[in-house]
Amino acid sequence: MMSAVFVPARSLPPCGFSPTRPPGFLPPRRLAVRAAKRSYLNAEQDVRPSVPSILRILNASQVSVVQILESLSPSMKLTDWLSLLEGLANQSKWALTLEVFRWMQRQKWYNHDDGFYAKLIVISGKARDLRMAVWLFNEVKRSGSRPDSSLYNALITAYLHSRDKGRGFEAAMKLFEKMKQKPKCQPNLVTYNILLRASAQLGDVVQVDRFFKEMEAAKIYPDLVTYNGVIGAYAEAGDYVQMEMTLFVMRIQKHIKPDNVTSNTLIGAYGRGKDFVKMEQVLKSMTGSKSKHRPDLKTYNLLMSSYARAQDMENMLWSFSRMEEASFKPNFRSFEILMYGFGGVGDFEKMRECFHQMLEASIKPQTSTLNTMISAYCKHNFFEEAEELLKEALEWQIHPRTSSYLIILRAYARDNRLNDMERLIERMRIADVAPVSASFLKSLEHFGLANWSEVQLTESTVEGLAEEDDVDVDLFEGSKNSSVSSSQVPYFSDDTDD
Repeated sequence: MMSAVFVPARSLPPCGFSPTRPPGFLPPRRLAVRAAKRSYLNAEQDVRPSVPSILRILNASQVSVVQILESLSPSMKLTDWLSLLEGLANQSKWALTLEVFRWMQRQKWYNHDDGFYAKLIVISGKARDLRMAVWLFNEVKRSGSRPDSSLYNALITAYLHSRDKGRGFEAAMKLFEKMKQKPKCQPNLVTYNILLRASAQLGDVVQVDRFFKEMEAAKIYPDLVTYNGVIGAYAEAGDYVQMEMTLFVMRIQKHIKPDNVTSNTLIGAYGRGKDFVKMEQVLKSMTGSKSKHRPDLKTYNLLMSSYARAQDMENMLWSFSRMEEASFKPNFRSFEILMYGFGGVGDFEKMRECFHQMLEASIKPQTSTLNTMISAYCKHNFFEEAEELLKEALEWQIHPRTSSYLIILRAYARDNRLNDMERLIERMRIADVAPVSASFLKSLEHFGLANWSEVQLTESTVEGLAEEDDVDVDLFEGSKNSSVSSSQVPYFSDDTDD
């Protein structure tokens, strides 16, 4: 079984990287920024540049934004522009996002599209920049258009991304009531799906039932997406009783058959709750002869991650072998789960072998891959190896981000290693790694290091940092990161009145 997972043993340096680079992973030759931009601007127009490359050029700010956009225009499609706006917004580059958007509005080919605004409102909500979300909503009205249901749904979604879930839900409900008062902007199925999921996440069973009754009265019929959302929300909240009751209503009373999303949600939920018997039962129902939906790659990744969390390496590898028997090739997530599992139990040799096999499968590692290995080393107090990874990562085109350094900083904080913390913060300054999360900025302020000044750390502030919630990306559940604190934005003003 092991031969199916790991490459042959080799001599590896302590940091976990082999000096022999697998084919396809040689770092590209570095070019001067100015020369790269000049060649980019003079490139053939029939070559469509990738969105990441455009983002890098725009962020460099050494070439006129208008000049770059005009050179892109002949080769860009409408979907490309939306991807570009989304990429900038995801980086919280709101000034640049608006500059690009304003330029688009001045072009002859641009037609007002509420979909652009709705997408940006949702993205700003995910970034917890509610001020921007409300501004975009009002911008639609200023442009002479009246917000439709899709824009209201987008702003409701933005409110629900607030850190303060209670206040966010309260604001979303106020907007929901406003929709009811507008004959041409009534709540639709999407609206109820959003609010049902939010209510279930809060564990408000009464509100969930109320929404279902409202839908019935309005002759809006819940579908599979509706029930999958509610089941998933109860699963995230750890309310497995309500999760199973909702599944019962969906199947028995409403005669809606589950799909892969339903089954994968159940597998993930039971795995988090360490109810492996029920988890395997769901898998068995998917592989049965009467099942109309079969396990997919995500199914097996969920099985592996559940056993990895429980540090059950035998069943993790068994799930991996079942995935291969089902003719699925491991993807980026599969290898990270294996690395997480072996790293969690301190088996660094196998963790490194997983990394090398990922490279040999021509799967490019990401920042989350680096963070997985750093977390494993820090968990077992191998701090030197963790810091060495920051250096070696550049050879493999992995660029350490703030989250990578923060993992080590918090490990030092838990071990009360004040000098090492100051040294690592200085290293961040030299590497020009800017803090992006509000929690990290707050931590630096506690240290007296908000301006990167060299101030002696105190034990109390170290303890405060060590007790903070993790902000790096969870391998299996999605991002917990945020670049804007909820306290920094005006909650849910009435600026959305028409």
